[in-house]
Formats: sequence, C-alpha cells, structure tokens
Amino acid sequence: MAVSWYALAVLATTALGASIAPTKDQFLEGSMCGRVWITIHSPAIQRTLAPNLLDAIELNWDFNGCSTIPKQIGLFSNRPLSWNNALETYPLNSVEGYIITNTSLGEGALPGGWLTGPGRKGPHCLWPWVAAGDLQILAYNCLKIQPTWMEDNGDKINRLRIGELAIAGTHNAGAWKFNTEVSTASRDSFVLCQDRSIWAQLVHGIRYFDFRVAYYEFYQNEDDRYWLNHNLIRVRPLVPLLKEIRTFLDNTREVVFLDAHHFPIGFYDTDGRPIRQVHEGLIELVQRELGPHMANAVNFATEPGSRGPTLKTLLDADKRLLFSYVDNTIVRENNFLWPNLPHLWANTNCPTELFQYLDQAITVSPQPTALSPLYSAMAQTTPTVLDILFLRGSLRANADDVNRNVTSRLVTRWRQYANIVSSDFFLGNDVIDVSIALNIERGSSRL
Repeated sequence: MAVSWYALAVLATTALGASIAPTKDQFLEGSMCGRVWITIHSPAIQRTLAPNLLDAIELNWDFNGCSTIPKQIGLFSNRPLSWNNALETYPLNSVEGYIITNTSLGEGALPGGWLTGPGRKGPHCLWPWVAAGDLQILAYNCLKIQPTWMEDNGDKINRLRIGELAIAGTHNAGAWKFNTEVSTASRDSFVLCQDRSIWAQLVHGIRYFDFRVAYYEFYQNEDDRYWLNHNLIRVRPLVPLLKEIRTFLDNTREVVFLDAHHFPIGFYDTDGRPIRQVHEGLIELVQRELGPHMANAVNFATEPGSRGPTLKTLLDADKRLLFSYVDNTIVRENNFLWPNLPHLWANTNCPTELFQYLDQAITVSPQPTALSPLYSAMAQTTPTVLDILFLRGSLRANADDVNRNVTSRLVTRWRQYANIVSSDFFLGNDVIDVSIALNIERGSSRL
C-alpha cells in the first residue's frame, strides 16, 4: 500500500504531519496543506450538572506554513462531506491548537473485524472524524487502527534496520485495568497507565511493550505466579497477555518488541543477586508462548553501536518477536535474549524538565558502545512520593500535560533520531500515525 499523495509534502512543510494511504474505496485522511487529527483526552472532565465526561474526543490541527487558515473545525460521525453533517463545530482562530469536545469516544470498539481476533488488513477508522475548512471541507482525518502498518508499507520500510525505525510504544503497557482478587477497576490515579488492552494496543499500531514483571510464590500454579505490576502493585497476570501477542503474531506479518524492563518483586534476593529459578521460569513461559516467533539475538544481533538487523531479515526468517531483558547478567547466560535497551528516563514530575532531558538525550542516542540497537524515550513524567501521598494530580493529568508536545517533538526536534517513543495513555497523542509517516520518509531515502 503506497503512502497517500500529500503525506511526504505535509511532513516536509509543516510542524506536524503523518498520513495513511487510502483504502480502495475511501481516503482516511486528506489535506492540501496542514493537517487535522483526533486524540482522546485522558483525564475525566468534571461537570456540575451531569456525570463526569470520560474519554472526551479532542480535535487537533496544525496549519503552519499554509497561506490561509481554515475558519472552522468540526467533529463528525462519518467521512466529512458537508458541514451539515457535523456533530459539533468550533471557530478556528490560531495556526495550531486543539479543542476538547463535549463528546466521549465511548467503548471505542475496534473496526475491521479486529475486536476480538484478526481482521482485515490495512488501516480502519473508528467512528470519530474531524474536518476543517471554510464553506467547504479542506482537511479531514479519522481516529484509526493500524493493525498491519508494517506489512502495508513494507516496500518502503523493510530496508530499515530496527534501530532506524520510529516505533510507538507504551510505558507500563500491562497496567491498563486491574485483574486481581480485590480490584477490577479500570481507572486509577497513580497505578494504571493505559486505557487499552495489549490486544487493542497491537491493533492500534503499538509495537513496543514495556513490561514490569513480578513473581508471587503464594500461587499454587507456576503460570499464575507471574504478573505485570506497576512497581509494587499487581495489575494483571502475564500469561494471558503473552497469548494475545501470540495470536497477533500468528495472524499478521508485524514485528513486535517486548521488553522485560523491570522486576519489582520476587526476582532478586535481599542482597541483589538474581533468583535464577524465577528468571528461568519467566524465560520458559515466554519461550513456550512466543517461541515460534522469537528472533533469537544469537542469530540476529549485530556489533555494539550498530543499528541491528533489517526488518527484511526478520521477515525473511519469519522471526518477528524480539525479547529484550533488563538484566544483562541473565542475558549473558541466555544468548537468545536481546540485551537491555537504554531507557531515556528523566525521572521528573515537571514537563519542562522532561522535554529538556529528552531533547538532549535523543540526539546523542544510541551510544557508540550500546549493546542494544534499540533505545526507548520514556515520554512521561514521574510522580513523586509526595504527589502520591497527597493525591496531587494523577497519571492521566500528567499524560495530558505532555502528550501533545510528544506529538510535536516527534516531527521536529526528535524527527531524525527517535527510535522507540513510549507514552502513557497513547490515544492522547498521535505518535502511531506520525511514526508510520516518519518510517516511510526514512525508508524512502534508501530507495
């Protein structure tokens, strides 16, 4: 599938830009100049005379570099053809910006047959569309899923090495809804970092997963002892999530990057030595569930400081799951594991400090001696202990403070260098669509 006619021009001339190619019978995105797109507001909106508004739809625009600016922007339930069909309209008084609508995304059911299993290839629109223009529609877009974006654009990107890709990732990917004996909450101020399941994240286009794995010996069944945590808090059992990844890999030609980033409970003795039986148990689980798809590092790894194998190399071998492991002691004992990939973490609750750190760290990554060809920009702020104790803010509010700037940075300051960009509440930014367009741009320069 080829990129649409205006995509690369948009990337070249505006502050923001990404485009998806049309299906046979419709364009999913279009504009002669500039761009509009949809994101989802992560915090709940407090309302006095009505229930709180959850998952409010945001309308975003950027018309930098355009000779004129459209006069209005609107929300639609179908492909925008006329302003008569708009659900909400707003005046446009700035070159770039966003508006939070009064409409919720709702359940956000996955289109194209992807709700619970494999569906049709290509991008597909969820129900909300956005358009901007004057009397006529001049720019439009929809909230999309991108379940097969690597295959769809293979002719453009397969020559890229994995360290040259722009990859949308999720921080604390498994922390999306509690599944414990004491809680099934889907919203939490300081534990849950995502709104969508691992399956839904894959279908939307996420390809890197930051897993924090804990081990609880009190479960009788060995499989039940491995959980995904947020620090010390259990969130979801691991094995069902590995099965979701396996189903996705079985039914697509996508490459997925799984990162065992942190082991908060049960993996180390009090003196810091690894409990090898626990590590071996995790590795055996991953091999059992994902083994047929695993790209063993011993077969594909390249020299330190290099950018790794090409996508084509992985696809030709049909080995499309790379498993990185944060403990290089364990990696040295298991040469099929990929070494710890650097995580660019600012460790600050201040958005300004976050971006100052990432702006510098991304431009000098990867380091010449890095063992991994990959690196992840951790594009989220970190609450302090006092923030949590005194309930100052929330992870949702923190994500809202940074996600729009993450989108902007990816096609400006980070555009040439970014590899993995990991965020909280990823529907609050446009990293997936922008990453796809950047990969096409990077790949096209190789043709």
